[in-house]
Amino acid sequence: MDGKEIVRIGLAEYWDGLRKALTGLTAAERRFQPHTHANHIDFIVWHMARDEDGEIHAFAQRTSTLWQREAWYQKLGLSVEDDGFGYTVEQVATLPRFAIADCLAYYEAVRRATLRYLDGLTPADFERCPDPARRPGSTIGGMFSHLIVEGSQHLGQVAYLRGLQRGLEYPTSWVSSRTPWPEPHLQHGR
Repeated sequence: MDGKEIVRIGLAEYWDGLRKALTGLTAAERRFQPHTHANHIDFIVWHMARDEDGEIHAFAQRTSTLWQREAWYQKLGLSVEDDGFGYTVEQVATLPRFAIADCLAYYEAVRRATLRYLDGLTPADFERCPDPARRPGSTIGGMFSHLIVEGSQHLGQVAYLRGLQRGLEYPTSWVSSRTPWPEPHLQHGR
């Protein structure tokens, strides 16, 4: 197994977990904040998509993001500059309400672009630093590591917020004898 396949498996595993964590949640549950200084699920999922879009397009490829090019900001009711980084408590609380299906459609478009980009990389590309002036030492390989780690952390936040509201009903993305898999294609060939 090569590095690209490991990245692909990591991205797929947290994507599967995210979709499971969102299954059946109401709009009110997705906007639940256990504290005024806590994020809600809609914010977290949108921010995850924006982060991946920015890393793959603006950082790695030095192009505009899908958020800009495909006007996803209009579809989700946000400004073209919004990405969630450094948001204040008020900005998180007043994030425009959107259909989670629309947010996931954006995220899926980003993920397809991510996988196309990954497929075109050579082993040497993982060592390349696309923006040494602004992010010295940040390589393509490091970017993919960041996407997996940040995505996993945010998935944990989403699952935790779900658990606070619904208890222990969330099946993880990890395969075990105790984990029900409702869809066989989610098993990654295991």
